[in-house]
Amino acid sequence: MSEVSSGSLTQLKVLNHDPLVAGVPIAALGGQVTPSQQFFIRNHFPIPRLDTTSWTLQVEGEVERVLHLTYADLKGMASQEQAVTLECAGNSRATVQPPIEGLLWDHGGVSTGRWTGVSLGAVLGRAGLRYTAKVVLFEGADQGTENGATGQFNYAMSLPLDKALDSDTLLAYEMNGETISPEHGYPLRLVVPGWYGMTSVKWLLNIRVLDRAFEGFHQDDYYVFVNEGDEDGSPKQRVTSMRVKSLITWPGRGKILEVGSHVLRGLAWSGEGPVSLVEVSVDDGRTWQPAEVEGSESVYAWQQWRFQWEAIRPGYFLLRARATDSKGNVQPMQAKWNFRGFANNSIHAVPVAVRSRP
Repeated sequence: MSEVSSGSLTQLKVLNHDPLVAGVPIAALGGQVTPSQQFFIRNHFPIPRLDTTSWTLQVEGEVERVLHLTYADLKGMASQEQAVTLECAGNSRATVQPPIEGLLWDHGGVSTGRWTGVSLGAVLGRAGLRYTAKVVLFEGADQGTENGATGQFNYAMSLPLDKALDSDTLLAYEMNGETISPEHGYPLRLVVPGWYGMTSVKWLLNIRVLDRAFEGFHQDDYYVFVNEGDEDGSPKQRVTSMRVKSLITWPGRGKILEVGSHVLRGLAWSGEGPVSLVEVSVDDGRTWQPAEVEGSESVYAWQQWRFQWEAIRPGYFLLRARATDSKGNVQPMQAKWNFRGFANNSIHAVPVAVRSRP
């Protein structure tokens, strides 16, 4: 298989070629699911070349039976499908002030896919967990070097046992009804609903059940909240669940509209549960009006929203949208600053101009 399908990058904004990182133009975000060729890409190392004729998934560690599962073995198990929104932890990083470290994502590091695969819990059940099992580690076939780390290593992330055993945590081999492409993790990837995308390890080779916490570069040194004044080596909070967030997908920044009625559109999601409310402000946040929020086919998938705006006078406006989820979490006007700009869910503001009709 080719490393990247020919049409994959034509509809994406490439932030980095090696490793490949590409986002979705905000105007292209929308729909119940994102077409595979428009799905954002965040890789940490070069895309590995894997072939299902020789590939196997090993399950080992604190288990009763070590497993070596072929692609056919997994396809032969009971499958399930789930629509899940994945968001890069660095999404919207370019809007953080003061400026921060890292690839400067605008808002295009988010997409929704319809994933098909095997429940991770079913695979762990087949292996049999020992009473000592506490953490499940996932290792991908991709490998390389990182600034601040020593030598070459494979990308790896772990899950606490309760999240690993959640019936909706998937080992996925299909995306939007087709075999997962190389850039998205062929032949098998983890999909962790509700958590930021870096946990959904691609190109899975090994699942290791541990009796203690895992310590690795990406999990413990990189994808953590680093605040101003923190010291190297001091314990830091891991980035996990997606924060409640909304985006305005239309109109775009700098759009010139005519006086009259306009339908504002956008998306909202949260890792803590469905979005219960989206509100829109056109007066510098002094007043907020509820938008119409659509349902989604899954509690883990974004929801589309729309708002009828009566632009009654010419002028310059900042359109803002904020979301509230079912647990009462409200999107903040300004998210707390951290060194790498992770989990930025500051309220999205879009400047537009309104002109009189000719």
